[in-house]
Amino acid sequence: MSEQKLRKPDRTDWHQLWGLMMSPLFERLGCETSVEVEFSSKSQRLDMAVLRKDRRKLCYDEVNPDYYEGFENLNEHNLITFKSFNEVFNMTALEEFYGYCISYRKLRNIGERKKHRISLYAVTYHSPDTLLTRFGGTPFLRCVREGRIYDLEVLTPVRVIITRGYDHPVIGMFSGDPEQIRASRERLETDGWLLRQVSPYLGRLYEFYGLEGIDMPYTQEMFIRDHHPEWHEKIQNAKTEGRTEGRTEGRLIGEILLAQRILKRPVWSEKELRNKDSEELRRIFADLEARLTF
Repeated sequence: MSEQKLRKPDRTDWHQLWGLMMSPLFERLGCETSVEVEFSSKSQRLDMAVLRKDRRKLCYDEVNPDYYEGFENLNEHNLITFKSFNEVFNMTALEEFYGYCISYRKLRNIGERKKHRISLYAVTYHSPDTLLTRFGGTPFLRCVREGRIYDLEVLTPVRVIITRGYDHPVIGMFSGDPEQIRASRERLETDGWLLRQVSPYLGRLYEFYGLEGIDMPYTQEMFIRDHHPEWHEKIQNAKTEGRTEGRTEGRLIGEILLAQRILKRPVWSEKELRNKDSEELRRIFADLEARLTF
């Protein structure tokens, strides 16, 4: 294996991918998003900035409430820092986040009188125990939801959202926990609009896990669900029809037609396929299946 393939994506690759996959949710709420906002000539990046497009009421009814838990009161400007399963949100990270906020205010020319228009969010897989312990029992820490959401009001308020064990369709995919990833994946598959938006990034996500040594198989069925959701339903119907009526030919024909559509190689028509027996259909499908790479 080449050195290029062995190289793990760096921190910015991972955080950029998270921001790109979260963007569709905030955009559906009525916001504009920027991923990895650059603040200076020396690389200094904030994971995500979410801006309300105007002063209209946000479209929370367009999205499942579970998907924006902790983000129910988005401000005019919302800055988000993300800590995945191999990072921690501690005092140093908090101080760095405040620095990003100051830089953002200068970039946007937001003075002291208007700083209330900015909200800060820390999305973290691990519970920030050192921070919670340090400020626990003081007026600076408020529990919004036990074990999940806390408001830290030391200087500029920061909402801390803990994602461990959370089957959010996007956030849970970045947990590094196969069970949590599987649960999030199942939720993602139930929302066609969101799956279509994030499917271009799923291959990169699974590649990252492969380089990290985490087994995340990308099956043919998952590929079809990601890139051809409208045909996934048709193929499932064809399979059901074949089982119910005892005709494997119906299932095979459906799979062949779908595979040809994906490969853009319409060699066989449905009429031609119906004149072939099961053994011939299996050979045709096996040939097409070998050409599908995931």
